[in-house]
Amino acid sequence: MEVYIGTSGWQYYHWKEKFYPENLPSKNFLNFYSQHFNTVEVNTSFYHFTKKTTFEKWIKEISLERDKNIVQSKKENFLFSIKLHRLFTHFKKLKLDKQDLKILKDTLDSYKALGNYLGPILIQLPPSLKKDLKLLENFINKLRKLASIKHLKLAIEFRHKSWLEKNVYKKLKELTVAFCISDSPRWPTDFVKTTDFVYVRFHGKPNLFASKYSEKELCEFAVKLKKLKPKFLFIYFNNDFEGYAVENALYMKYLLLNLK
Repeated sequence: MEVYIGTSGWQYYHWKEKFYPENLPSKNFLNFYSQHFNTVEVNTSFYHFTKKTTFEKWIKEISLERDKNIVQSKKENFLFSIKLHRLFTHFKKLKLDKQDLKILKDTLDSYKALGNYLGPILIQLPPSLKKDLKLLENFINKLRKLASIKHLKLAIEFRHKSWLEKNVYKKLKELTVAFCISDSPRWPTDFVKTTDFVYVRFHGKPNLFASKYSEKELCEFAVKLKKLKPKFLFIYFNNDFEGYAVENALYMKYLLLNLK
């Protein structure tokens, strides 16, 4: 099992002194981050269309010489998971016209700039979108056709409980899309594997984005995730408040490296 653990985003100024050194310039945040983690989930791509040049700049940043005292996997193994733009999921709710499809193709083409550094693409559905398997299947098929990305990994996060059913999980298996295991106070947490990789998001609870998971909670999660036996495991902590995401991610990394 290949394990990738990180946080949702890295450009957090309030992580200074909690994770980043106080005197570290923000332009060096990503390089410092990549010395401790082997993946990051890009959230800015949900709100803005990211240029190819930006992706290329990120690759250069993580490729700079690292602190030799920090043990970390080879930089070639660092992966960026990309959150798909909300235009397609929240504004158009998977119903794309000709112009939308062109924008989607351009968006997917920009991801290619990451090359081997591209991890899964996360499709997050809005809470208002109820279960519609035909709509989902149509969208996934169009996305794959437009992507032309080798070994494309897709994950989907549902935010309406109507999707949390066995027939949906069966459809995801048919489509080779990973069900996103999402821990949040707003919806149930189902431990389901629908493809050869598992994608997990920890949002924090009881306070969304602002609660720290205890060591006991993380240990219980680690045991459950390991039982799923995925080929690849991607875990991201989204509880950025007070740097909890970093603290929890580091401990989860320790657990999964040492759990028998």
